[in-house]
Formats: sequence, structure tokens, C-alpha cells
Amino acid sequence: MAATDDPFNCRLQFTRLLSRLNASAGASKQCAQFALRNKELDEDLFSVIVEQLQSEDCTMNTRVNMLYFIEVLCELSLKAEYSGYVKMIQRDLLQIVDTVVPNDPEGAANVGTVRKILQSLRDKGIVEEVAMREADEMLTEREAEHKATVASPAESIYDDDDEEPGLEGRGAATKRKFDDAIIQQRMEEDRERHKRLRENIWAIGYPDYEGHNPEFERSWDQQSDLNSDDFEMMREENQTLTASIA
Repeated sequence: MAATDDPFNCRLQFTRLLSRLNASAGASKQCAQFALRNKELDEDLFSVIVEQLQSEDCTMNTRVNMLYFIEVLCELSLKAEYSGYVKMIQRDLLQIVDTVVPNDPEGAANVGTVRKILQSLRDKGIVEEVAMREADEMLTEREAEHKATVASPAESIYDDDDEEPGLEGRGAATKRKFDDAIIQQRMEEDRERHKRLRENIWAIGYPDYEGHNPEFERSWDQQSDLNSDDFEMMREENQTLTASIA
């Protein structure tokens, strides 16, 4: 029996998938594909995402993994030309950010990573400018309230793979407020995410011929203005062409 024939069973399966979510691209893609296969139950499945984020068992690392999964879900939804999940995510974006970055030291430690994900979603046209500003204001407030407890984004205890979290800069003893196991898990998962980011960093946005072509515009901006040297080169090439066909 298909999962969509039994909404309750579908919710259970999706909950199990999300509970096993980690930083790997495969795990996020598996959850996103399940959600799209059962898009007839999109509202139910989206409520599962929110419930998992709000669960007391959801750690600070799991919340970040959930947000990365949401990004993948948006990407695959756009490729599948299905807007249901994207619209719900746009509608509840501030609630999602508030859950991933709660008003406590653990939430403040997620600020740097959440900013990167939101920036990626904005670059892909998923998050609008107004929503981005509102979310960034929330992140700035959370970061400021707990500045004495966690590092700033520039020296985030989770953004640097090469140093042990919580030991950068001054006040290391104050910043180290998290369990060693959680810190180690976050470092390992950040390595996985950074590796994936490096693999995709060369990608250029898909041309939208009804609007703009990013690759063409980038090449156009890199060209210098037409000058006398260009005209001289044209004359030489024309002379060469004339001589070759004479």
C-alpha cells in the first residue's frame, strides 16, 4: 500500500527519516524525495517538520541539519515544479528561524550557520528580501543577547574546522558552554557540509531567459570597453580573412 493511502503511516515514516537526519547530502535528499513523493500530504508532512524542530529531543545540531534539509527540499521542489512546500516555508520562515535559533546560548551558537543557509536561499530566489531582513534582525538580536556566552560569527565555535570549538580568541573559558560530544559532532558535520559546499561552489545559476542570464552577465561585466586596440585587432583579422579567401 502506498504511503499516501495511509496518512498516519506516512507521518510515522517521515518522522523516522527526520529522526535519522545527519549532515550528509544523501540523508537530506532522501527526506526531501519522500516528502515530494507524498506531496498530496504536504501540509501533514510540513507539520511533522515543524514538530520535529520544536521537539525537546531536537538538539542544536539536529536543528541545523533540519534547516539544511529544508534548503534541499526547496531545491528539489523547484526542480519538480512543485511550489507547495516552498510556499509553506516562505510563510513560516520566521517561525522556523526562531526554532533553530532559540533565545539561549545554544541558539546563538547557530546564528552563523543559519545566516549562511538563509543567504543561500535568498540567492536561489526562495527567500524574499523583506523576509531576509526580518530574519537577520532576529538573528542579530539573539546574537547580541548572548554575545558573552558564545563567539561571534567571525570566530564562531562551529564555523572553523581547524580549531576546537570554544577555544578561539579571548574568553574561551566563558564561551565553552557545550558538551564535548555535541561539539565534536558539530565539527564533524560541519566538515561534511563544507566539503559539499566546495564541490558546488563553482556552479552558476541556471539561466532564466525570461529575465536574466547570470553567466552572460558575469562575462559581460568582465569585458573592457571597446577601444582603438580592439579596432586594430579587427582590421588585422579582416585582412587575414581577405587574404585567405582571395
